[in-house]
Amino acid sequence: MTGPARILVVDDTPMNVKLLEGVLAGHGYAVVTAPSGAAALERVRADQPDLVLLDVVMPEMSGYEVCRRLRADEATRLLPVIMVTALDPLTERVKGIEAGADDFLSKPINQAELLARVRSLLRIRALHRELEELNRTLEQRVRDQVAQLERLGRLRRFFSPQLAELIVAGDTEDPLKSHRREITVVFLD
Repeated sequence: MTGPARILVVDDTPMNVKLLEGVLAGHGYAVVTAPSGAAALERVRADQPDLVLLDVVMPEMSGYEVCRRLRADEATRLLPVIMVTALDPLTERVKGIEAGADDFLSKPINQAELLARVRSLLRIRALHRELEELNRTLEQRVRDQVAQLERLGRLRRFFSPQLAELIVAGDTEDPLKSHRREITVVFLD
């Protein structure tokens, strides 16, 4: 991850946004905000945050619906989401987990708990990204090796296995490659 982690704070109450923004920015996080569920989905596409702090109760689109939409999209299915609510934590926690939330915080927010949960989910996010990169590297290596095996198979039809392996390893020139020869014709009178 380059630069500070970007966190999207989604809440329709400006005072809550300011509070969360102040705590997170004060600990070195880059904070972007959205006042509604629809705006949150737009910000996720535009800003590609590393984590979303999502209020449950908002007009028009609840935090649960936003979370379900994030999980339904391949690009954001692993984006960490922490649901935040002042409602009954036991009931809301189950709904949040069913919607796909990774964690849950009750209002009023305990600053130490907020920061610990954010750090934990960002660490998991970094590990997911590292694993994805390792998978991409492995897939490329497999493609390269399959291509090399196919080439070896073609060469073995024309040459001894030992010579074919030397050609594939690059220890000798491939005699199947076409070579252009320039011929100079001199006319003598």
